[in-house]
Amino acid sequence: MKIYILPVEQHLQPPSQSFVYPNHNIDYGVEQDFLIYLNKNPQLITKDAKAADWHYLPVFWTRWHINHNFAENGDGLDALNPMVENVLIDSEKTFTITQFDGGTLLTATNILEFTAARTTNEGIDIPILCALHKHPLFPIKKKYIGSFNGSVQTHPLRQQLFDFYQHNPEINLGGNLPTRFYKRWIQGKQFNLNIMASHIALCPRGTSANSFRFFEAMQLGVAPCLIGDLDVRPFQKYINWDDYSYYVKDIKELSELVENLNPQEAKKKGKAAKALFYNDLYYQKWCKYVVKELNDHSN
Repeated sequence: MKIYILPVEQHLQPPSQSFVYPNHNIDYGVEQDFLIYLNKNPQLITKDAKAADWHYLPVFWTRWHINHNFAENGDGLDALNPMVENVLIDSEKTFTITQFDGGTLLTATNILEFTAARTTNEGIDIPILCALHKHPLFPIKKKYIGSFNGSVQTHPLRQQLFDFYQHNPEINLGGNLPTRFYKRWIQGKQFNLNIMASHIALCPRGTSANSFRFFEAMQLGVAPCLIGDLDVRPFQKYINWDDYSYYVKDIKELSELVENLNPQEAKKKGKAAKALFYNDLYYQKWCKYVVKELNDHSN
């Protein structure tokens, strides 16, 4: 299989974005990561667009949309759409990588989206990644069944989670990290410790169906539990996620899981999740699954 990298205007690959999240993250994501991966694997690339099995559209969608007011009220889309249209040769054999909530936000296209933040957009789910957390030098004793720290405003499910468990001492709940640096640094460390002190990490969906926290928990060696209406755990054709994580659709299913949780099983999943994260899902590692998906689509 050969991939042709579509030449895009420099405007479509902004060098930075005006806002970076989560709090500890750097200005780098899966959109930049896959382009680097391709350039490191020249055997996958062809300079002949006609001979290529796939055309790759290397737009940095997240940086573009964030720098245009998060595409609120369609900001930036009038400029984006024609620039993309001018680049496309055959949209049906074109794919792209996107991390922005809702994908590319293009008006109409047959482009195959590998999406880290699916909402109503169609596509193939990929991990939503951020900078690594630091591990403490000492082992952390488990004292919670589950923990969650994050905004409750991004989806009703999060408010339901708080309402249901706010008085349960076995579930650790926290709000957003503060803005002052010294407080954020202290509570950021506490974020790591609370996850590691839990048998499972609660990862309710937010604006998108995916969750940074899901993959942060894997990195920290804790079995993540995705909570939401869509099971967007990535690359399910190749990864048996039940060996590494939990998934529930709503708070009712979560309460059943919490009530019947097997700590030894959760520990085993957490250990396996950490290995899977570092071996197969972190930056550069996840890209091979995109190639597998493209091969499957070609056959």
